[in-house]
Amino acid sequence: MSTTTTKIARTMHYFSEFIVCLVTLAVAEGVRTEIRAVTGEDVELPCDAKSKADVQYRLVTWYKVVEGPPRMITGLVRLTENNGKVEKYNGVEREFKLLERTQSLLLSNVTAQDSGIYNCFLSAPLGHKNQEGEIILKVDEHLTVEQTEFNKGDTIYVVVAVTVLGVALLMLCFSYVCLRNVFQSNKKLSKDSLLKMPHQGKNFIVTKHLDCKTLAEVCV
Repeated sequence: MSTTTTKIARTMHYFSEFIVCLVTLAVAEGVRTEIRAVTGEDVELPCDAKSKADVQYRLVTWYKVVEGPPRMITGLVRLTENNGKVEKYNGVEREFKLLERTQSLLLSNVTAQDSGIYNCFLSAPLGHKNQEGEIILKVDEHLTVEQTEFNKGDTIYVVVAVTVLGVALLMLCFSYVCLRNVFQSNKKLSKDSLLKMPHQGKNFIVTKHLDCKTLAEVCV
């Protein structure tokens, strides 16, 4: 392998690690949606579980998550899809409304105590995979100008991150094509060089199983 090919291969290795880091960052940022609200507002939390259209889930359950350690979850409300019955867990005093059509959780007149992580869990039938998604709710007494600008900055950051990821993937594809062409070119040059290489000494007969000397001698 030539020096140029080695350098390209090394560059591709580093570049692939860079792509993995970008994808990991994008996934980490996209795992949880964050919603900001002001005290007294009504808030609808969408279910971020990745449901499949062809699967009829048995239960839709909302939990509130307390990150530890240990990590603890508290059941809030659940919806049975078969009969459309909505049940609130025992001991839950807060009033919730689970919207059957969208599976969203509606909180009216929110306060700072409602802030936290909410988990939407879809119980799948036998043969299918359960799905879940988490969303963060942050309730402030007053939404300041700084917080509004921060939310705008988050949106811009996501757009920039997605754009950079797309460009990086295009560069990866372009680098792969270039590297493939270099390998093919080197292989062709090596083959041509072997064909053009002059034979040394007298004429030799080359066979797969016979050890032959010159034409004047007998193969052994």
